[in-house]
Order: sequence, then structure tokens, then C-alpha cells
Amino acid sequence: MKQYNENHINNFSKQELEKLGAQGQLIDVRTQEEYELAHINGATLHPVDKIESFNKDKNTTYFVHCKSGTRSAKASEYLAEQGYDIVNLDGGYKAYEEKNEDNNTLEENTNVEIKAERKQLNYSGLQCPGPIVNISKEMKNIEVGEQIEVTVTDPGFLSDIKSWVKQTGHTLVELDESNNGINAIIQKEKPKDLQVNHTAKGTTIVLFSGELDKAVAAMIIANGARAAGRDVTIFFTFWGLNALKKAQTVNVKKKGIAKMFDLMLPKTPVRMPLSKMNMFGLGNIMMRYVMKKKNVDSLPSLINQAIAQDIKLIACTMSMDVMGITKEELRDEVEYGGVGTYIGDTENASHNLFI
Repeated sequence: MKQYNENHINNFSKQELEKLGAQGQLIDVRTQEEYELAHINGATLHPVDKIESFNKDKNTTYFVHCKSGTRSAKASEYLAEQGYDIVNLDGGYKAYEEKNEDNNTLEENTNVEIKAERKQLNYSGLQCPGPIVNISKEMKNIEVGEQIEVTVTDPGFLSDIKSWVKQTGHTLVELDESNNGINAIIQKEKPKDLQVNHTAKGTTIVLFSGELDKAVAAMIIANGARAAGRDVTIFFTFWGLNALKKAQTVNVKKKGIAKMFDLMLPKTPVRMPLSKMNMFGLGNIMMRYVMKKKNVDSLPSLINQAIAQDIKLIACTMSMDVMGITKEELRDEVEYGGVGTYIGDTENASHNLFI
């Protein structure tokens, strides 16, 4: 049985690894999410759980790495058994990152000239995911090579914008933090082709909870994922269907069990209870007050953003039937389907959340 060879990733310089990547010999067996956050330039993604589909020239030596060396050893063993000439790079991306820490952190690209004519936008007071969602919209309205300058007070934006430009391929020309907030200049670039074997770029969310704070969290994640260029589907089932109710109460005549559910369930999304500290509804009022004061969008507003971004909202018809909820009570933009519809969307998703 053919054996694979061992070497430590730090025995190779950054330039040597990137050259291997350019030649198609550097294989990254981490997950797509890990790869998208950071990877060695030129490395080809081939997740270890899909290693059986690896099909390349067997006359070439391949250098395999993961985060630390455990998964790459498993992948290397399998590939060696299939007749490939394999070198497992022990230490993995973690060791590479530590060695090249000064050069690996995404910062502004000082080689790009700051243009005098650029659109300036102030998102002060706007909380996550508001700034990223708005920047994503603005980038669609400008031409390649044009720049926008944004001012944001949300402290999380400092890391969010670095991750966003990395995922979208745009250039972070300047990033500065001061007492007045965070200032960023971003230049629009052409979409870049990544060397990724599996191109699932979707995010799917099951919203089962009927609690306001969890529904808000689900919508914030959904809007953020859409702003990052992902196709997003949210499947509302059982108690989560309350989030899709219209802002204005709709009177629908119901009987029996459906009538009992109607009496117990909130009439509108803003009346949904909190998961903790609800205090007979006082917690809901307090939470909505704090959210408004801190400029955090309300649940209806977040759903409006999702609709504007073409996020797919699916209401589970089985749950509607069980709980006596009718189409007349739900938003007009909602699609209807069952678990099969949802599962079909998960086929193209690399993230799946249950809330």
C-alpha cells in the first residue's frame, strides 16, 4: 500500500506555497467556510468530507493541508491509497498564519489610489447588519473602479468590513478608527473566480421559535448573509410563523382548535414574547424601547429588508394547517411550501441554522 509523505508547512516559504497553489498542487481540505475566511493564495479547496470525488493527474505531487494537520492526514491517507503522490503538510493553516501573521491580516490596500470623486455615506448610529446591508446596495449602483466612503459607529464594523470585502472581492482602500467612529473607503472590483470545487453559496435558516429576540437574531443573520452575496432561504415553521404575520391585525373567523390557537398566539410580530425576562409582556416593551434607542431595526423592518434583498421566506403549510393560521394573516410576499421545498434549497447551501 502506497504511503504519503510528511512535512511541516513552515518548512516552505509563503512564496513557495503560493507557487504550489498556482501550479494546482496545494490542496486545502478544510470546510468552505474556513476557506472563505482566509486561505493561502492559489490553494484549491477540496473538503475532506468530499475527498472521494478528488480526481486529478496522478503524475503530480500534491501538498495537502487543513487547519492543524489532523484532517489533512486523513485525506492524505485516502489519496495515497488511491495511488496519488501526497505530502501531508503538518501544522496546517494555523501554523502558516502564525508564521505570516504580519502579512496575513487583511488591512487596507495602500497601493490603490484614493479618488477625489467618491460617494460619502454616513451610517452613524446604525447597528449590525445595517451598515453592511447598505454598503452592499450601494456597490450595486456604482461602476467597477469607483469608490465609496462610509462612516460607521458600530464597533463590530471594524471586523465585519474586512470579512465582507474578502468574501465579495472588493478592495478595502482605507480603514481608520477614531473617536468619531470607523471610516472606510471601498473600491468596487470585478467578481473574482475562486478555485473552489464546491460552489454552494447559500444559507438556509429554520425559524422554529416564536420568541421576538430569536426572530430578530435570525433576520439579522439572514440580512447579513445576503449582503455578503449568499442566497438565503428562511423556513418559518410552527411558532416561527408568527414573525410573518401582517403588521395590522387581520380578522379571520375560526372554529374549534384553530380558534384556541388564535386566542393564544400573538396577533402581530411585535407582540411576540421574549425568550427570557418576558415578565407578562413588559420585557417585550422594554426590549423594543432599547432597540429603538440603540437604532436596532425592529422585526418588521428587518423582514422588510429581507424582502427588498430577495431573501426567500417560506411558510410551512403543514404547520399553518395544524395551528389554524391562514394565508390572509401572513405577508403577501411569503411563499408556501413544505419540508421538501426547504430541503431543495439546502442542497445549494453551505450554512444551515436552526433557531
